[in-house]
Amino acid sequence: MNVMNALLNLQHFYGWFNGSVSLMVCVSLLPVVLHFANRWELHDVPGKLKPHAVPTPRLGGVAMGSALLAGISVGGTGLFSPAWLVFLALALVWIVGALDDLTNLPAGLRFAAQLVAGFLVAQTQWRMTVSGNALLDSLLTCLFVVIFVNAFNFFDGADGLVAGVASVASFGYVVVYSSRAPSVGAAISWAMLGTCVGFLLFNFPPARIFMGDSGSTVLGFLLAFLGLDFYRVHHAIGTHWLLPIAFAGLPLLDLCLAVVRRVRKRVSPFLGDRQHFYDLLQQRGWSPRPIAIGSYLATAGFVLLGWLSISLTPGIAFLAIAMAFVSLTVTAVHLGSLRR
Repeated sequence: MNVMNALLNLQHFYGWFNGSVSLMVCVSLLPVVLHFANRWELHDVPGKLKPHAVPTPRLGGVAMGSALLAGISVGGTGLFSPAWLVFLALALVWIVGALDDLTNLPAGLRFAAQLVAGFLVAQTQWRMTVSGNALLDSLLTCLFVVIFVNAFNFFDGADGLVAGVASVASFGYVVVYSSRAPSVGAAISWAMLGTCVGFLLFNFPPARIFMGDSGSTVLGFLLAFLGLDFYRVHHAIGTHWLLPIAFAGLPLLDLCLAVVRRVRKRVSPFLGDRQHFYDLLQQRGWSPRPIAIGSYLATAGFVLLGWLSISLTPGIAFLAIAMAFVSLTVTAVHLGSLRR
């Protein structure tokens, strides 16, 4: 018992340390990125799919990626050596995202890179073990990663939205990991929390800088990994499989509606539009701050449902989370999310 308490105390120390390092690195690097983005005119220019009013520096994901790496690294190489393929996949997602921010890569190339990242994760102990067939489980792992990456990429369309929602979701995982010994998942959740909070200091409406694909795709990838890490520990029985889906419920729901909407229009699912829920709220007169805060509160509700799914009976947990998804879906459809 004393050994377990000592391990948990060690995790709490490393957790705070991971998060603090990430926050400080992010806050320190963002002014530097802002300076060079303005100097080299690396701006996100307003347009048909860009609701902001003035050109805004992008590439905030460069500072976020560096902050995440710094925060995760302080955990020690011994803790992360089994996950080197995961970090290789993370680097791939980050680099491709940064190149897309600079040069607008083709959607097919970005999708291929995401599949490769998912395949790399599927070669590790974090691969899904659902079907018992190695190939099918690898494909499911790839699909899981790609869905999360694109969900958070699609969701990055308003000031402070992705960083705040990811902050709430990562805090949810921090609490989940608080009763376990030090792990990769615990370190990543703390590093994400510190990085996202640091970025929000510059991105909360009105945003001074955008994270770009190099930020949103990385956050989606890491939340997918945290979900897989949770499944790896709690894969046996119960409603634990609901927790990662609930934690990312808002971006996942927005992604599903976007794909259905674009397929109905017979256009590519990767073709942007202005019918995401945050766009529809803006069209109804909502300002960016209420949209951001409302999204944080909705995500907090999903996180609470995710926590409850661990202890509730399977039927009640599924019903509660399903009702939350249905109510938000009905609201989004009423706003015009599926309008042709």
